[in-house]
Amino acid sequence: MVTGLVACTSATPEDTPENASGTAGTHEPGATTSGTGATDPAASRRARRAPPPMLPNLRSLPAEDVQIRPADEGGRELRFAAALANVGTGPLIAVPGDGPGCPTGQRRTSQVIAVDANRNGTYDRGTDPGGKRVEAGCMLDHPTHDHWHFDASASYVLTRPGDAEPIAATDKVSFCLRDSRRLAGERWAGATETYGDCDRDSTQGISVGYADVYDVETDGQSLPLADDLPDGVYCLTLTADPNGLLRETREDDNAAVAAVRITGTQAADAPSTACAPAS
Repeated sequence: MVTGLVACTSATPEDTPENASGTAGTHEPGATTSGTGATDPAASRRARRAPPPMLPNLRSLPAEDVQIRPADEGGRELRFAAALANVGTGPLIAVPGDGPGCPTGQRRTSQVIAVDANRNGTYDRGTDPGGKRVEAGCMLDHPTHDHWHFDASASYVLTRPGDAEPIAATDKVSFCLRDSRRLAGERWAGATETYGDCDRDSTQGISVGYADVYDVETDGQSLPLADDLPDGVYCLTLTADPNGLLRETREDDNAAVAAVRITGTQAADAPSTACAPAS
């Protein structure tokens, strides 16, 4: 059993978050006047500028509690816990609705973009309202979890070190988006839990400083292992929002890689350098 595997990515939930422009929001001064008393047009435009958006930044955390178990259909499978963390400046807000573009029985999903109304660079639920809505995919009624999921929330891939060819993969893992666990560290100490319901009409989301966690026992948290897969070190990559459906501050830090040593029916951690990208 592996607990708390080390990611081979340099991005961590403790990194400094960014907003849509990569910098913290600042207060804009009001219009000023020239020596003649005339209003400065440029200053007036700045004062009227819309508040900046506060976007989420989703990252998969490294796989935890990695195990090998017998598969229901025979053979063996790699099982693990997974988490989607929001380390951005704004919450992820997903609202279900009706409309075209989704398979029968699913619901069209909109992402609500929060705005920094007081321009202090920090999301304040009471003062920073939701702004525009953008299309963000579909929600579905999960057949075994008994609640609604946001589709294509994550992907899982197992590869050999230095080889991008998948040994096993699932590219469309759906999640009920909610605040399951506050992120560790002093920076997130003031994070507030907001999202928890995943009914048909519920607004789903992940607050800043929280992660949505799916434990090792949850259906879908597995990859099949071929009977003839040799023992050795493998790379388990978890990627948040693999299809790029959501607006984020960054799109290049969504993945986390864990090095796993597979020996028969046992899994153990391996040196993280085994799965580090080539320099």
